[in-house]
Amino acid sequence: MTNSDSHQDSTGDHPLRERDKSRVAARIGIGLILLSGVLWFSLFAIPFLPMTVGQKAALAGAFFVGVQIAWWSGAALAGPQTVSRLTSWFRKRKKTDEC
Repeated sequence: MTNSDSHQDSTGDHPLRERDKSRVAARIGIGLILLSGVLWFSLFAIPFLPMTVGQKAALAGAFFVGVQIAWWSGAALAGPQTVSRLTSWFRKRKKTDEC
């Protein structure tokens, strides 16, 4: 005989598993945000590639679209707190008057 209490419901997620899923999603989001930064700085190398002007323009457009997709999907996965922390690193800080 099987004990119904020992049977674990496959539809219910354990809270720890849910937390692990959110951590994995946040890490994937941060990775996508970092990828967007790499793609953004790669845009500056495109003019020096041995291609025609049309090919360079197409590649730059594809990189720009890739940057946007990586940033926004990474921001959605990482969450608003992570995004605000990352963007605060690049904001100009106001100077305080020291007298």
